[in-house]
Amino acid sequence: MNLIKSGGLCLWLSVALSGCVTAPTPPESDPRAEPAVLEASFREAVRAMEQDNLAEARTRLEQLTTDYPDKAGPMANLGIIAFRKGDSDSARQWFERALAVNPEHVQALNHLGVIARNAGEFDEAERYYRAALAADSDYAPAILNLAFLLDIYLGNPADAIELYERYQSAASEPHPRLEDWIFDAKNRI
Repeated sequence: MNLIKSGGLCLWLSVALSGCVTAPTPPESDPRAEPAVLEASFREAVRAMEQDNLAEARTRLEQLTTDYPDKAGPMANLGIIAFRKGDSDSARQWFERALAVNPEHVQALNHLGVIARNAGEFDEAERYYRAALAADSDYAPAILNLAFLLDIYLGNPADAIELYERYQSAASEPHPRLEDWIFDAKNRI
């Protein structure tokens, strides 16, 4: 009887362990605890980013992408870290991975727009900004970036004014130079 029980235990352990090898499991086995663990880990990674401890943040976020491959947030934040370090290629890859998980991830869309704009790919930048705004019409960074693109890069200050004013309503703390940008755009019409 003990042999049967131990044989059953060995079989169960081999099945359980093989599952761990092929598909990483979250740190907690209790499904109710999983969201709390994810949230706490993500919060620690974001805190490290805010404290400019990018190496620690990157390590934590990379682990989160392994443990939770269906979550776009850690991927987008890895893109932000790469972007802040000036590595546009890696940033683009992380943002695209985030979009593969969540095609409406506004931060990833907005950052891809900035990368495209910086590369002189203005049509692509506009497409990303508009996609971000289609996902969240009040996402202030995309509103402002589209306004800059239309005003400064595409020479369309008339359309930019509407966006500058929309940004003023959407932003919790609008940029202090916003009134100057609106004034300048109106003077160029």
